[in-house]
Amino acid sequence: MKIVGRILAIIGAFLGAFIVALVLAVLIVMKGPSRNAAELFTMSLRETSALYWIPNIFFSEEELQKIVDNNTVKASDEETDTEMIDTTDTTNQEIEIFEISGPTYIGDVMLIHDPSRVFVGNKGEYDGSGGTTVDVIAERYGAIGGINGGGFYDLNGQGNGGLPDGFVISEGGLCYQDDGTPHAAIGFTEDNKMIIGFYSYYDAQEMGLRDCVCVQTVYAPILIVNGEEQEVSGAGGGLNPRTAIGQAADGTIIFVTTDGRQANSVGATFSDMIKIMSDYGAVNAASLDGGSSTQMVYYGEFLNTPYALSGAREVPNAFLVRE
Repeated sequence: MKIVGRILAIIGAFLGAFIVALVLAVLIVMKGPSRNAAELFTMSLRETSALYWIPNIFFSEEELQKIVDNNTVKASDEETDTEMIDTTDTTNQEIEIFEISGPTYIGDVMLIHDPSRVFVGNKGEYDGSGGTTVDVIAERYGAIGGINGGGFYDLNGQGNGGLPDGFVISEGGLCYQDDGTPHAAIGFTEDNKMIIGFYSYYDAQEMGLRDCVCVQTVYAPILIVNGEEQEVSGAGGGLNPRTAIGQAADGTIIFVTTDGRQANSVGATFSDMIKIMSDYGAVNAASLDGGSSTQMVYYGEFLNTPYALSGAREVPNAFLVRE
């Protein structure tokens, strides 16, 4: 018993020292000489569901709001010009997958050359039960691949992924109807052209969108509109796992995911995501829900590495690729 007590005491001492060192390290970053480092760390933490509260210890609400204002992606009110996209040639059925990397991240890109193969799949009925992972949603539809889709209600990081934040349209049918207010929406027309902008589901129905999800632009901003990269101030949303979707001028759909919060991949900024999309020829592109929701699957296997110990987070819907 004495030996066990000594071992426990040693372990406790090490844990105590580690916690003290960690607190001091965070304090140095937050209150140290580098304002840029403090803002980058703050924005990165604010996108997490478990650690979003840490900046509140070091900054007042007024200071935090100033940091957010200094590190944003300017919201675009420009409507998508579908004439810039040509989706008439659907003969190329190839799907290409690439591994990508940057100074602070590793990730994956999936190119779907036939945009008619991309659609929204749901976790099932939105009946109050929890969501599910993208591989399960893909299996439900017999899809060969996909990425996580729209946002969901996640009060205090305790959401179960079952209730979408905004309306959802899948294969021409309205699957979930909210209160009718405009949301940041990402969808596809009947002629397979991607639309991004602020719309209500009434707008989406008038536009004839066949598939659509909604996101919160604070965590999932629009990246490129009609070939114009959106303006990013400061660190944007910091370094985090990210998911994005885009479309090139020839109709090719671009899926992107980046790993984050891991030793070999800290995460990507929104500026990184804009550059990736631009490098692959995106005319229009938007972020989707990121963090522990970030998932890319292909034939039932995850191409990315979800950072959570429990694995990929449960989500309400996904952008899928038909067989």
